[in-house]
Amino acid sequence: MTKISIASLALAGAMALTTVAPLQAAPAASCDRACLIAMMESYIDAIPTHDRAGQPIAAGARETVNGRVSPAQSDYFWKLVDGITYRQILADPSTGQVAMLGVATEAGGRGAYWLRLAVKNRQITEIEQVIGDRPAGGVPGLAAPNPYFDQILPEQSRSTRAQLIAIADSYFEGLQRHDGAGVQSALGCRRYENGNQTSLNPLGNTWACNVMSDYTYMDKIKERRFPIVDVERGIVVGAMVIEVSKPKASAAITGAVPGGPQSVVPLFSRPHDTLIQEVFKIADGKIQEINVIRQDMPYQWGSGW
Repeated sequence: MTKISIASLALAGAMALTTVAPLQAAPAASCDRACLIAMMESYIDAIPTHDRAGQPIAAGARETVNGRVSPAQSDYFWKLVDGITYRQILADPSTGQVAMLGVATEAGGRGAYWLRLAVKNRQITEIEQVIGDRPAGGVPGLAAPNPYFDQILPEQSRSTRAQLIAIADSYFEGLQRHDGAGVQSALGCRRYENGNQTSLNPLGNTWACNVMSDYTYMDKIKERRFPIVDVERGIVVGAMVIEVSKPKASAAITGAVPGGPQSVVPLFSRPHDTLIQEVFKIADGKIQEINVIRQDMPYQWGSGW
């Protein structure tokens, strides 16, 4: 039997460590949560400068505006917007994705703005935007980020990644079935849509998050995605498209136009799709709060993703 000296073993160990070292260093080259948030902050801080040439956008990056591939529309948006005054940022290093629920301003007007970036090798490979109109005094309910969404949950209140997605999808499924029995929401769950409280609101919309009887006009909850999940914070970002063939609202709006009054049927009163970007806060296995950016688009428009 060949004798193996202690010196030989030490040399073999050193060589093994040398071999493993690059593998151990690999995560440093990836983009963790802080890196993703920094990339998002850099992107949105550049918007008011009207110049995104310095952003690390990969060649061939896929980019949509309100459900359509349109770098030109995005460039136009960058030329108009003078500020992002509200930003709630969500990140998931496991998928390399980061999103922002925010407010874009233009000449004093304010509008809801959703931005999702996918990052690979510290390059932006996907840019998804939902951009609302920016009227004077728009979206007054979106004033300051909600610290609850950044709060880290105690371990006993957390769910697994798979459980979080299932809980969020129970809400989408309830909308499609028009039945909230399976929706895993807390009794005190509150929902906000473009800054307006649309559940447990004493001034209107007093129903709970799992009451679906008012949504029977929705035909399909399609193109469901869950690009961001944060187990520590109990966050799920869910995206979907609501297809509406027989709108609930049918009243026309009469407006003055050149040549005389004209009846204009608003988009939400016609068959349409609604693009939905939904942030869920989930604790103790229940949806506690929902924050939504929504945008009505023509019928069977789709999300572009």
